[in-house]
Amino acid sequence: MQYCVKYKRYIMETNKATVKIYGQEYVISGEKTQEEIKRIGEFVDNKMRLIGRVITDSSSGKIAILSSINIADEYFDALEQIEHLKMAKGQLENDSKYYLKMWEDAKKNFIQYKENVTEMKNQKKESEVKIEALEDKCNEFENAFFELQMENVRLKSELEKR
Repeated sequence: MQYCVKYKRYIMETNKATVKIYGQEYVISGEKTQEEIKRIGEFVDNKMRLIGRVITDSSSGKIAILSSINIADEYFDALEQIEHLKMAKGQLENDSKYYLKMWEDAKKNFIQYKENVTEMKNQKKESEVKIEALEDKCNEFENAFFELQMENVRLKSELEKR
């Protein structure tokens, strides 16, 4: 069994891999695959070698500490970036909800607009029918008025002859 610092409990080792870090071989075991364990080991080795090139007169312990500090710095930068990305994701989700609501509202408004236009067209047709009926009545009244005027003229003419 291996003590896992991250979870502060004992875990069952499932995979083992031999990795070479700064010239020394280590057998690392954990729940990750052998390929992942080797990749992590290579990452640490590369960090130590990079620091070792810069600080040539230091011991491997000091190089390991400086490498750990650099790795921790990258880790915290990554955590900060993750937090920013989570916030951006939340904002994008809120924006998406807002724009989806706007889209739904626009669709409802468009449907209402179409219904209003259809209703207005029907009202226009009804109005046109009423106007036509009123025009027909006007024509009838004009004709009746004309006939009454003609009758009036005829009656006046008869009265004058008498």
